[in-house]
Amino acid sequence: MSNIRYNIGVKKLSKHKQKPKNEALVPFDSIREVGIVYDVNQKSSLLTKIVHHFESEGKKVFTLGYVNSKELGDYVPNLKEGFYCKKDLGFFGIPKKESISSFINKDFDYLINLDTKGRIELQAVSTFSLARTRIGKHLDLFQNAHDFMVKGIAETEEEIFNEIIKYIK
Repeated sequence: MSNIRYNIGVKKLSKHKQKPKNEALVPFDSIREVGIVYDVNQKSSLLTKIVHHFESEGKKVFTLGYVNSKELGDYVPNLKEGFYCKKDLGFFGIPKKESISSFINKDFDYLINLDTKGRIELQAVSTFSLARTRIGKHLDLFQNAHDFMVKGIAETEEEIFNEIIKYIK
């Protein structure tokens, strides 16, 4: 995507206003549902590990994966897994709300965004989400995307997940 379209998309996302949240971070022991946003091109074993981590603690986990191609291909959505692809994006690279509405309208206790690079396709999901607490890596361009940001040297999805777990437990 061109830099101009990306920059305009980032600006559009920064104007999106979330409802004010007056509640504190929900303690890990009290959460029931977790949403995870990720890029499907990353290691699937990592996603399995993350889902297992939360399910072993008695949490329900729902995932939304971004497929970086025009079609979903072999990725088939089900009750706990959703997917979206390039055809679900608008001109500025922001997902069309109707294509991700079932995920962003879900009232997760935690929404965890595993993006470490500032991909607008992934950050938009966090920005639009109605989750109680949106968690992700601190990225200067996407200050509105998260309620709780982890600032650190994490460069991979696994590293950012480990950092997030350290802070929420």
